[in-house]
Amino acid sequence: MDYTCTVLFRTSQQPDWAALGLPIARTTALSDRCYTHDVTFADDAAVAAFRAQIPELSAAYGGDICLQARNDTYRNKKLVVFDMDSTLIQQEVIDMIAAYADVEDKVSAITELAMNGKIDFNESLRRRASLLAGIPATVFESLKPDIRFTPGAHELCRALKKLGCTLAVVSGGFVPLARWVKAELGLDYAYANTLEISPDGTVLTGQVVGDIVNADRKAQLLRQIAAENGLSPEHAVAIGDGANDLVMMAAAGFGVAFNAKPIVQQKAPARLNTPTLLDVLYILGYSADEQRALLA
Repeated sequence: MDYTCTVLFRTSQQPDWAALGLPIARTTALSDRCYTHDVTFADDAAVAAFRAQIPELSAAYGGDICLQARNDTYRNKKLVVFDMDSTLIQQEVIDMIAAYADVEDKVSAITELAMNGKIDFNESLRRRASLLAGIPATVFESLKPDIRFTPGAHELCRALKKLGCTLAVVSGGFVPLARWVKAELGLDYAYANTLEISPDGTVLTGQVVGDIVNADRKAQLLRQIAAENGLSPEHAVAIGDGANDLVMMAAAGFGVAFNAKPIVQQKAPARLNTPTLLDVLYILGYSADEQRALLA
């Protein structure tokens, strides 16, 4: 069973792979801080045993270890689907709107209920949206100057487009900003939730209309976008930070938890805890020299 183990460390110290029993056939330096090890495991049990060690090893050596099957999709991804909040951008839009409306405490209390499993995402979204009734419909335009893109987001998307990838943002946030992010980054698709606007077009009604983009909907949209482009989901990568991204990651051929919540890091196929999204290219198998050429 052939796998590639990508090791991205923030220090020069690395584990003693031989002592860990990792059957390395070949090591390739992608940069001075990233290596790939081609490994062959005897069976699924051996793969599972090594995967179980990854969180402890990552914590002990201050870096990220990613294990993925070495097959024809490894350096041949065709679709990349991103979460928006805390992934492509550094903020949570609902919190920004709540601050604008001076209802941060109420929104945070609802978020806490959802995080503790007391209410599901759909109910959480509806409750939080109801607190936004009466806010000027121009709120999204007002927020744009304060949006901070995650370092490396523009560069990653530019490189992926050069590689021929279809790119999408699928967000539990809201359509106006998802479409704006799509335009700013040159993405192909943007899906998010729609907040109803009053008939005179002046204020938010506090209602969510249409399909809610929850965990299952995100996975459905990934499969839909893949089908529309004649692609198998096996050639897709899903990148996000929240629990509602895990189903989408499972639907894709591969998933990356980017600076994610602890539970997501535990369950995602791969984790990346670096300051820049551009490091995703290392996980996809591209060296620093190849990255520079893509961005030239």
